[in-house]
Amino acid sequence: MDNELWVAPLGVAIPPSAKEPTDVVPYAHYLTAKQKSQIISAFQIDAYDMAAEYAWKKAMVKLKETIATLGMKFIGEMLERNDIDESSPIENVLTDHTTIQLAEQLGVIGSTASLKLKHANELITHFFSKDADTEIDYTDAFIIVKSSIQYILGEQDISIAIEFSRFRERILSETLKITDPQVNQLINSSLFYLRTVNTILLSSIKNDKGAKLEHALGNLNMLIEEIWPNIGDNDKWNIGTAYRDVTASGNFIAASGLKNALLKVNGFDYVPENLRSVTFKSTAKELLETHFAFNNFYNEPAVIRKLANLGTTIPAPALIECFQAYLAVYLGNGYGVSTVAAKVAEEQLSKIIKERWQYYFSKVIQNDEIILQKINSIRQIDRFKNLLESNDLTDFTGLPKNVQGLYNAILNSQYSRARDFANSLYFSLNITMKKV
Repeated sequence: MDNELWVAPLGVAIPPSAKEPTDVVPYAHYLTAKQKSQIISAFQIDAYDMAAEYAWKKAMVKLKETIATLGMKFIGEMLERNDIDESSPIENVLTDHTTIQLAEQLGVIGSTASLKLKHANELITHFFSKDADTEIDYTDAFIIVKSSIQYILGEQDISIAIEFSRFRERILSETLKITDPQVNQLINSSLFYLRTVNTILLSSIKNDKGAKLEHALGNLNMLIEEIWPNIGDNDKWNIGTAYRDVTASGNFIAASGLKNALLKVNGFDYVPENLRSVTFKSTAKELLETHFAFNNFYNEPAVIRKLANLGTTIPAPALIECFQAYLAVYLGNGYGVSTVAAKVAEEQLSKIIKERWQYYFSKVIQNDEIILQKINSIRQIDRFKNLLESNDLTDFTGLPKNVQGLYNAILNSQYSRARDFANSLYFSLNITMKKV
């Protein structure tokens, strides 16, 4: 039996020999004959920007519509955004980057598809922004079009994995037993899926009443001891934050159930003390959204100053989000950094004490898909090395094996090894975490 509870599709099989638009575009089964012809014609007249933009927008609209079938309230829970409700238009809620991330977590696309689509998104974001100093060429346009077709437009009807939809319904409509075969599959699934199920249960605990609430609490209490060692600290903070929220709102049934769950794993260290951390977390998320949006180099300085001005001491519950946001801006993307924003990021990262950096490398970076994907180019690896050296962060030992390898490779300017370790850690987020 497959250890994964639900498995993402691999995309349509396009032959490796397909090197021309006329070889690839026919696989876009979602598009009409006229739409396919328009993409091919754009390549033929060297209008590469038109071909790339048209295919990409069609793909993102389709992907967002697919995710929207789960309901906007659920999407808001996945993104930890209270401002999203069922009436929120999905095109106003999800950036392309966030859409790809969610699609991967929900089993709509696989990890390889996610990696390639994020690269295509980076190309689109760069070449269609005011920071671009050249126009998009044939090669980059072809990459965007091929990825859009292979993983999204090649299917007439992509959908949320049937197995995921059924399991989501089960955990909200019945209290499962630890011996249930699907529970066994979940416990042995990748971090992405553990995180998604955790979010589903917490969403129900905070918003539902009656039987649904009872089932969600029962299932969390049944699962928590098994999944606690394998979920990231950020997911643990989410459980602690949910306990704080339901307690404050007077939802005593939910509060009692979450308290029992946290007691089973000595999890009260992850209950936030106050609301200050919420402001840090939301501003860090805003900075990340800006970083992955159009004209990011121009827009990042204002948002990063907003985060930096919140205070010099980052609350513990918000540390992971702030680390991620500051590092993402500091490392930049394949085309460079926002000079002003990167300087602020460097200043803020230099204020973080060594013990917190040790914690980041020991507990966090192996689950940080955004930063792992940023350890990619020679320039980005050199920037990471310079950051560590300038802040006397060069003597960490006893880290998890692959993290130690990544850390050492960065410090020794072993670019290929650093990329290999980062990729290995990233892809490990999508495979089983322990054997049945």
